[in-house]
Amino acid sequence: MLRREGAETLAELLQEVLDPEAARRRLARHAIEGEAVLLVVRRTTDDALLHCLEGHPHLLLTWGEDRYVLGAPDLVEAVGDLPDVAAGMSRPFLPGVALKVAEREALWAVSKAVESGRPVVRYGDDATGRWLPDDPAVLTALVEHVLGEVLRYDEAHDSHLLVSARTWMERDRRTETAAVALHIHPNTLAYRLRRFGALAQRDLTSTGALAEVWLAIQAAGALGLTD
Repeated sequence: MLRREGAETLAELLQEVLDPEAARRRLARHAIEGEAVLLVVRRTTDDALLHCLEGHPHLLLTWGEDRYVLGAPDLVEAVGDLPDVAAGMSRPFLPGVALKVAEREALWAVSKAVESGRPVVRYGDDATGRWLPDDPAVLTALVEHVLGEVLRYDEAHDSHLLVSARTWMERDRRTETAAVALHIHPNTLAYRLRRFGALAQRDLTSTGALAEVWLAIQAAGALGLTD
């Protein structure tokens, strides 16, 4: 009964239908009163997660393949010990605050955990992510300005220009290494990068353009627009 009530509370917090005082009361009922974090956990099961969280006050909600966990920051140590897990953790926040920012941070962090193979990524560990603004409207504007045409092209043609450029940049622009990670020929990657640059109207040999594209890719990840 408490687990079901906790899941309902977390769902309402994520949907921002609880006022701050009601949120604090609900969390206090589950012994969550100090600083808390939001985790998004992938590559595990409810049973395994519940077992590792035993004895730690928390709320748990399953949404599709993701499991959302709210509790004290030390929860991440228990979660990180799960085999083959990928988890992302938000920055700490006080009970009662809106969770939209924390959700965005945790989703961004878990995407980094999946990409890197690390069991846990904390939002802010990445130097670039630390400098992204919290306002989703600002992030959306950045993504549209730099990557809008690329995203529309990928959707219309089921292509992979954005993920190809991201993989190439994550591997320090080493074409051979990135091509291996993408399971494609280096010439195919070179073509995709040229197409990406043309659609984005950015010269990927320019330091300024690279910086702008990299920030826009990070913003797209923070908004959940990349795989």
